Amino acid sequence: MMEPISRLDNRIIINGEFGIAHFHRLLATLHTATEKLGYKDLVIDFSQCVAAFPGPMLAICSQIVEARDRGIAVRLVLPVAAKLASLFRNANWAYLCDPESHERSKFQGHTHVPATTFASPAEQAGAVASIIDVILGALTGVNRADFAAIEWSLNEITDNVLTHSRAKRGGIVQVATFQKMRRRVEFVVCDAGVGIPQTLRETRSDITSDTHALERAVREGVTRDRSIGQGNGLYGSFEICRISGGYFQVHSGNAHLAYDPKRGLVVRNEVIPYHGALIVSCVDCSRPGVLGEALKFGGQVHHPVDHVELKYESDDGGGRFLMRDESESTGSRPAGTPVRNKLRNLLAMFGGKRIVIDFDGVPIVSSSFADEVFAKLFVELGPMGFMRAFEFVNASPTVQALIDRAIEQRTKEQVGDT
Repeated sequence: MMEPISRLDNRIIINGEFGIAHFHRLLATLHTATEKLGYKDLVIDFSQCVAAFPGPMLAICSQIVEARDRGIAVRLVLPVAAKLASLFRNANWAYLCDPESHERSKFQGHTHVPATTFASPAEQAGAVASIIDVILGALTGVNRADFAAIEWSLNEITDNVLTHSRAKRGGIVQVATFQKMRRRVEFVVCDAGVGIPQTLRETRSDITSDTHALERAVREGVTRDRSIGQGNGLYGSFEICRISGGYFQVHSGNAHLAYDPKRGLVVRNEVIPYHGALIVSCVDCSRPGVLGEALKFGGQVHHPVDHVELKYESDDGGGRFLMRDESESTGSRPAGTPVRNKLRNLLAMFGGKRIVIDFDGVPIVSSSFADEVFAKLFVELGPMGFMRAFEFVNASPTVQALIDRAIEQRTKEQVGDT
């Protein structure tokens, strides 16, 4: 049987599936090749890989970026399988591992966010805002308090990287949403810093091991320095995943913490250390109203200010939706799907209060975009419901005519079908 990770001189070869159980072995092989054997140029060969997942891939990406800073040249060989090679490019893994050979991802799908680096508060805030916009347009039927809880968790975990990790290049975050079976959000945050056990040991002499450090890190109020944080980021994020029925993992130092509904909480030692922190968080949004209750600190429910309030909510409790900021294209049906989902979600979050849709700077929309967004919402809400829900401003006569025509055609089709 072929080994999942092997090495031939300076070439490190990944065979079969590359999952969470394999990345420590790859890290050890990288360490041996560079630190013990002295190779200054490596080939990471994924040609025979048949599946790869965000958690282990971001862990490897962050360590390869760190190795390049130490003068190690790395060349990436993409998988032979065309779909998997496309995933490497679209997810931005190819660029992060080998920027000389691969371009930065230009993927603009509305259900996933490629691996995104952040090294400053501005970059972190921008990354989280982009992610939240994608989630708002990808999932339907998400309770506002639940949505705010997901945003809070993303902010806390990414902020921890900047506040505690001392990682030279900051961190990497990647997000995927899933709607078919259950509404779920999975996000991965990774850095190549000093790691959670080391940061906690700096002020907590009672931490006896790396496994003890991770077990303490997901307790309420545990932090390295209370002057810069309350220590609730990992605890709150863990609770959100646990209460929702999702899963949660932390890899840092010589320890691994994992929670899933079937096995419960498991904390174990890792022989091969991870220099930094890798956090994999999956939130199940299938039961509305559950996640907001997870944010309890000191016995009190925490109600964070959310992206919806800051970006969309108007003074009267309704919303304002600037179309030019919501879609890079208004020329296709696929571009309309996340816009329709977002409007539907916002309408529910605002309790049915009117949303003003501003077409300033939008000279044209395609018939298919108008049908996907407005005609489908018109049929779903009914004529009176649609008129109560939305007000159009700054729409050119051409845009208004295209929307009216799309509504008219879809309404006729609905009548014909009945």
